[in-house]
Amino acid sequence: MEQRQEQAQRLVMSAAQLYQLTVLEETQAELEERLYRIIRRAGRTKHNGRKMIPPDLEQVADRIDSFEAELLRQIRLESVRQEIRYMAEQLIMYLDADGLLRTTDVRLAVLLDSEEPMIRQARQLLQQCEPTGIAARSEAECRLLHAMELEEDRLIDLVAELSEGRSLKDVLEKIDDGTERRHMKRRIERLPKTPVLPTSTTRTIPEADVAWVDGQAQINWYGLTLDTSWTDLEEATPFLSAYERRRKTLHAILDVIVARQIRWFKGELHLEPLTKKEVAEQTGYHPSTIGRAIVNKTIRTIQGTLELENFFVSKTQSGTSSFLIKARMAQLIQEATAPLSDQQIVNRLDLEGIQVARRTVAKYRASLNLTRSDMTKRREANE
Repeated sequence: MEQRQEQAQRLVMSAAQLYQLTVLEETQAELEERLYRIIRRAGRTKHNGRKMIPPDLEQVADRIDSFEAELLRQIRLESVRQEIRYMAEQLIMYLDADGLLRTTDVRLAVLLDSEEPMIRQARQLLQQCEPTGIAARSEAECRLLHAMELEEDRLIDLVAELSEGRSLKDVLEKIDDGTERRHMKRRIERLPKTPVLPTSTTRTIPEADVAWVDGQAQINWYGLTLDTSWTDLEEATPFLSAYERRRKTLHAILDVIVARQIRWFKGELHLEPLTKKEVAEQTGYHPSTIGRAIVNKTIRTIQGTLELENFFVSKTQSGTSSFLIKARMAQLIQEATAPLSDQQIVNRLDLEGIQVARRTVAKYRASLNLTRSDMTKRREANE
């Protein structure tokens, strides 16, 4: 039901609303990349766009330029007409930070003073490059490109229907066998929704530092440096509007998180249960907006850098949050002078008033990559 509602919402959203949603979902690092591309495109027809790049974006420029140079190399190996190759090279400048190219062919034709058929051919050429899914119009089309690479007709047909706007549930209904239906569901969900970019093109920048100072939580936000070297650019206007909405949304969300999880920010290994619905009620935003806003976002705390999603915790039967159990387990394992069995961890947690089943410890331990075999492999690798 929620998936259908989200699809319906996206169908009625304007281009401006979709743009604001995309900016909301982006991390600080992705915002820097988007800004870099905006500034560079503005300088494309005037002079060397690199001269317009603010000093604090130079690292971003070096990282993206290296990635785009590889795309250019691949494009120039293809046997196509020169004008198509040239247009594909121009499209690279309009890629989003996640590797998709959400700008429509109609809009790109206007921006690049070209015709739609030429833009479509150039996009197709760019989509032939690695990584798979580059320049896809949407997450659904990216999944389709990944499915096509696997050359499995059944999978391709199902994903193609998804890219046309049908829900996953509706697409899978045509499969009569329940086992096969579940299998195909897993196959589809495993297909990447964005290109798998080289690790050298990505980095993590926290949204904020939250410190405990003079008896209260102090939030110091990170953000883009706004200056007239780019804020007066025409393309910067919608970006600044979306960026401001993103800022207000995250500030409201973090205020609620800090208030609820104040013991964590004081330095205690304790988290209270918290749901997106609760935060939505206190901030006035829709729960789906909360979910989109926090994805892949991190903050730095006295106990390390955490994803915002980790502060939304469920309860076990004993009343202890699952994340807290994982955090304490990791501490016990790392502090132990000898390897601990799952039962030994259960016993130690029990002494602290945390009741949890051995199988749950085994599951959490595997998710943390802290099984005894994982620890042995690390130890052998360091010897």
